[in-house]
Amino acid sequence: MLVFVHIPKTAGTTLHKILSHQYPAGKTWIRHDYAGSWSADEFARLREDSSGRPDLVMGHLSTGLHRQVGGVRYLTCLREPVARLVSHYHHALHESDHYLHEIVVRRQLDLASYVSSGLSGELSNGMTRMIAGIEDFDSAMPGPAELQLAKDLLDSHFDGVLLSERFDEGLLLLAESLGWTTPYYIRRKTGRYSARAGAPDPGTRRIIEEHNALDLELYRWARERFERRIAALPEIADKVRRFRRRNRILGKAVFLARELKCRF
Repeated sequence: MLVFVHIPKTAGTTLHKILSHQYPAGKTWIRHDYAGSWSADEFARLREDSSGRPDLVMGHLSTGLHRQVGGVRYLTCLREPVARLVSHYHHALHESDHYLHEIVVRRQLDLASYVSSGLSGELSNGMTRMIAGIEDFDSAMPGPAELQLAKDLLDSHFDGVLLSERFDEGLLLLAESLGWTTPYYIRRKTGRYSARAGAPDPGTRRIIEEHNALDLELYRWARERFERRIAALPEIADKVRRFRRRNRILGKAVFLARELKCRF
């Protein structure tokens, strides 16, 4: 059973759609915060090796399911932490359905105030919190032990760790390893703020880095790990170029056809 740990603002919505086209809708569960919102019946179905068990679970949930259910493998996408927090802020600021929108507007929070506000664990080492499976997500203060746990889990329990900035390379490697059809896609929920707005001033950048030091280290470690893997596959550059060309020409049509099939 594959579990997609969807970390906010990491190209996860795009990957969510790709996954929905690779696995049957009847064998896919979309769940959030598994420990607090899933029923006992759902956990019983997960523990059974039967037709009632899903092939894919995805949502804004942390790791931890592997400690209660056998045969769980994870998938996630990471993003450079400063860029992720910039995107997170602008999403909250401009999208009225975001759970932090009202408070950001009412308090007139700028990016630096937003990151240091303590409004959500997502704003302070949120990637480490989700990968390590910290239960007290918003209140706990992760440290070196949680960072090491996150690294260990990425090594031992994840079938795929994509990087937003190297999305196509990671996607093709994942598709090959899991036996997918060609994963054509359309970018989903991309940021609509200007390039200038996306570049924090040095003081704001320093505040983001101070509040996300663990995520910076986790991302650095994951990026180096990814680059070592890519370096051992000299053919991947040509594969990515061919895929991008086909995706530009065929991607939208195939994506929409698959989406219709999923819905109807």
